[in-house]
Amino acid sequence: MDFRTVVSLPPRQTVLQPSSRVVLLGSCFAEHVGRHMADALPAGQVEANPFGVLYNPQSLRLGLDFLLGRPFPYAAALFQGRDGLWHSWLHSGEFSARTAEACRAGIAARLERAGRLLAEADLVVLTFGTAVCYCLAGTDQVVANCHKEPAARFRETRPDVAGTCAGWADTLAALHSLNPRARVVFTVSPYRYAKYGFHGSQLSKAVLLLAVEQIVSAVPQAAYFPAYEIVLDELRDYRFFDRDMLHPSAQAVDYVWERFRQWTFSPALEAFAAERARLLRAAAHRPLHPGSPEDCAFRERVTAQREAFRRKWDTDA
Repeated sequence: MDFRTVVSLPPRQTVLQPSSRVVLLGSCFAEHVGRHMADALPAGQVEANPFGVLYNPQSLRLGLDFLLGRPFPYAAALFQGRDGLWHSWLHSGEFSARTAEACRAGIAARLERAGRLLAEADLVVLTFGTAVCYCLAGTDQVVANCHKEPAARFRETRPDVAGTCAGWADTLAALHSLNPRARVVFTVSPYRYAKYGFHGSQLSKAVLLLAVEQIVSAVPQAAYFPAYEIVLDELRDYRFFDRDMLHPSAQAVDYVWERFRQWTFSPALEAFAAERARLLRAAAHRPLHPGSPEDCAFRERVTAQREAFRRKWDTDA
């Protein structure tokens, strides 16, 4: 007897190997999956949220355009907020700094690194959080983050399905031109936006789901991974939400990651990730008595294991 419904996964879009490169952009859900992916693959082969957390499809698409070579508008994007810090309208607060120069330098370094990895990526994961956008008042410039500026500076809007899809065909065509082997996976974040009301939150998710369906159906190298459905329909219990009853819990994130890993990992990457995880846990070990014979023997074993790992996989853990 079954006591839950299991969400079926679409046919595999790509099979990741230990040599694979992955770029992830989008909501905080992409951030969580990105951390798991970075633990599984060698250092430097995963780039997660090079603009910080992005919630709406317009900001996410614009960020992808910048990684594909569109010049970044530093003069228009950077501003000094009421907190005295310099921010970017196109980035999260992760890039904010005390000076415009420091803010610009942080943005430029991440753009260069992420753009280089995107050109080599085997998989690009794009997570939509909400269809709701905030534009600077009197303009159509969508901001990625309001940086706690006064509400009067912004105009709230929720594009329809056609508006949400606008521009994505061109962006994905440019990605395919730059990197023909890259496969794209769209997901929708299961985070529930209580501030819109739960009906409003569902309407926003409906726009995203319909938009992703339309985008994916027109792009052969794109697919949809049902993270939203796994949390809301398969797990379907408040124990899989955090204390705020809005964010998925760590256990839910781990479960979705497990399903995603099974969907994308080759047997070789499963073995690589398991061995790397053991070495990373050993490296994080803090001895009770540093320098003792037991500690020295433990460190010698770990060194030997790391060397064996390097010879086997031709990379460090």
